[in-house]
Amino acid sequence: MDLRTIFHLAFEHCAEVVGSLTPSLIGSAVAQAWKPAMSWRDRMLQWLVGSTVSYYATLAIVAVTDWNGFVAQSIAFGIALLAFDATPRVVKAAIDTLVTIPGRIADRILPKRG
Repeated sequence: MDLRTIFHLAFEHCAEVVGSLTPSLIGSAVAQAWKPAMSWRDRMLQWLVGSTVSYYATLAIVAVTDWNGFVAQSIAFGIALLAFDATPRVVKAAIDTLVTIPGRIADRILPKRG
């Protein structure tokens, strides 16, 4: 493999990564347009959360439904649009549910008192 081939493969890989993240990043940017008073820290965090959640959620949806192309990009955009605001609520709901699991298991296994 010569240097040209390596650069060509690296460029193709980078272009593929940027292309797959573009709908997510645009969705995050549109979500930021609705909140003009955000700090730079919150803006960067929204881009990171929106693109990450959107990328993996879209992969899961495409794996289950076998949708490709424009539909997958539209899903990625929509998820990124909502991800920054929805993620803390989802995490809180998951934690609240997980906290109750030991009590539920104990209620089923251990005999009742009295």
